[in-house]
Amino acid sequence: MSSRQSSKRQASTRSCEFCRKRKVRCDARKPSCASCVRHGQECIYILSTPEARPTRAIVNHLRAENERMRTYIKQLEESATSQVTNRICAVAQINEPTQSDETPTAHIQEDRVSGSRESHNPPVETESLGNLNAPAPDVSPFLWTDEKGNLNVFGPSSALQSATRNHESDDPIALAHVQNGLLANAAISRQREHLLRDLTSLDGVPIDLAIHLFEIHWNRQHHSFLLTYRPVIMRDILQHGRFSSKFLLNAIFACASKFSQRQDVLDDVGDLTTSGGRFFRRCDELMASDNLLLTPSLPTIVGLLLLGSTYNARGMTSKAWLLTGYALRMVFDVGLHLNHRITQENAMEVEMYRRVFWGAFICDKLQSLYLGRPVAIKLRDAHVSHEFNDKMEEDELWTPYVDPTLPLTERTHHHASTPRDVIHSVTCFQQLCLLFKTVAKIIDNFYVVGATAAHAFSSLQQMENELKQWETSLPACLQVDPLSGTVVTGRTAAPNLLILHITFNAVIILLHRPLTAGGHLKMESTVPASSWKRCSDAANKITHLSISYRSIYSLRSAPYLISYGLYVACTIHVRNAAAARGECTGHATLLAWSLRCLGELSVPNPGVSHPITIIKKLMLAKEVELIDHDLPEMRLPRSSAPGDNRISEVAATAETSDFQVPFSDLWTETAELTWDDWQEAYNDDVLFGFMDGQSSLLP
Repeated sequence: MSSRQSSKRQASTRSCEFCRKRKVRCDARKPSCASCVRHGQECIYILSTPEARPTRAIVNHLRAENERMRTYIKQLEESATSQVTNRICAVAQINEPTQSDETPTAHIQEDRVSGSRESHNPPVETESLGNLNAPAPDVSPFLWTDEKGNLNVFGPSSALQSATRNHESDDPIALAHVQNGLLANAAISRQREHLLRDLTSLDGVPIDLAIHLFEIHWNRQHHSFLLTYRPVIMRDILQHGRFSSKFLLNAIFACASKFSQRQDVLDDVGDLTTSGGRFFRRCDELMASDNLLLTPSLPTIVGLLLLGSTYNARGMTSKAWLLTGYALRMVFDVGLHLNHRITQENAMEVEMYRRVFWGAFICDKLQSLYLGRPVAIKLRDAHVSHEFNDKMEEDELWTPYVDPTLPLTERTHHHASTPRDVIHSVTCFQQLCLLFKTVAKIIDNFYVVGATAAHAFSSLQQMENELKQWETSLPACLQVDPLSGTVVTGRTAAPNLLILHITFNAVIILLHRPLTAGGHLKMESTVPASSWKRCSDAANKITHLSISYRSIYSLRSAPYLISYGLYVACTIHVRNAAAARGECTGHATLLAWSLRCLGELSVPNPGVSHPITIIKKLMLAKEVELIDHDLPEMRLPRSSAPGDNRISEVAATAETSDFQVPFSDLWTETAELTWDDWQEAYNDDVLFGFMDGQSSLLP
């Protein structure tokens, strides 16, 4: 470098900051240059090293990468639309970023709900569904091709760039502190609940009636989906916090009223279907006056989901669909579908967010099954952790709620005859979340518009493996003998545990029945008899589990979800009874018991009358007679062996190993019914959308 060039560079480096910004010559005098003295500025010199220039290797690498991208884009433009997704998925897997490549922009900043989020990176957690072998995320919803054939991408860009699994693990010590803090808060909140009795009323409801309905809710409905996080809600009722509202209170009261025996909850003392009418009307009034459907909040979401489930149970499917739909869209609007990193400061809020999201996820899938309509929360959007950290309700000793206003003799009888069992509420709910992730896949592969027999049959084994893995990986405290209704550890199963297993067996039928001859997928080839055998075994277990529930706890306070399992089982029992051609088998007995259970469920859940009507019409078409008048009265001994009761003896004759499976070659050779007869019956007793006909408003 020449001396002249060196002097110019040194001069430029000696310029003060004021002269640099103004881009004027600096005389570099110390302590202040002439320009700073003239303008009254502080003269500051910063000696910085020159920035390193890119090497030739870096430039060549960038040029080569640019050329590869141009070639790849050209290939995309020339590819057919059906090949675009596959090409992009392949590139996303090859160029998957490592943990060290992550940048702060990979995380979405907090906006509507407090707490830091990981929108497309769910936490590491042990799942029993083999997620490590899960297929690559479907990015097709984020792609579209315009009229000129140009590829466009919309939605979160990270859906195409990053994996959906996060390899970061939480500090076990910090997590233990969070869990201990949540347990302490839950215990303190439970101790303070008695302060409610110091109030005279809650939104006009006498405090004695309000506490009565709360006790019913926490004792039964709450343990189905854990939608209502008790410590936060009860705390905010006393403190007028943001997680409680008049709307949520009345929604809880309305939904719990159907299980109350008090006349205070009835509009018409002689009509049980009027239970909770005042609370339903109050909810409608608050939705209108407070504009709740346009102002999303956690209490509104929970209240709408509770009401949607109850309206389904009452047979008001149109209102249930609309209110649940509002709640599901609010879930996305407030950001509950995004994972929240838990800390000691936000632990209670994050625990509530997780429970509400997964409760909404399950309600969404049940609504889809009941009405045969699309789901709102796709499986690819379910990145929220289902690791719940508040274990307060996990090891609680559970006993049915007994109204203190009942006569003393009746209350004493209830306490003496009902077992006290561990509820395992948290673990049971976690397993229900995992089960409904498989339900979402079954709906997508077997029941949505456009589902084909070939695609469904190809995914049958994968779905079957997931269900078997779910069942075999259940903790010992959740494994139940369907004949006796007891846990393998010897304890009596709690209600939520019996419901879990009834639902699991209904899902087995949901998976296998579409592929049998006459199913809506219309398989042309002969389906192995094992599919129908699986359906028959599952139907038998559903009936036995329901009888156990009836014997131990009474169906008068059972949720509507049991009725779906019984309805699904009845569709199998009817066909098995018809296939027996009048022989003395246990199928007709199991059918009669299932219908009896459905009849008892219809008392608190009037909507159950619709599936009962469907089954009775199917029986008439198949010429199956009801033998309800010959049924032995059944009460399952809690400590007896499975063979010590009459229903077990009768059911022994219904084992599918000695029964000619419907639709098998052996059975169809002598059957009087044609394939068309079975197809017509399947159209009458669909599993997906069996309640949809009630809400049609068009001529």
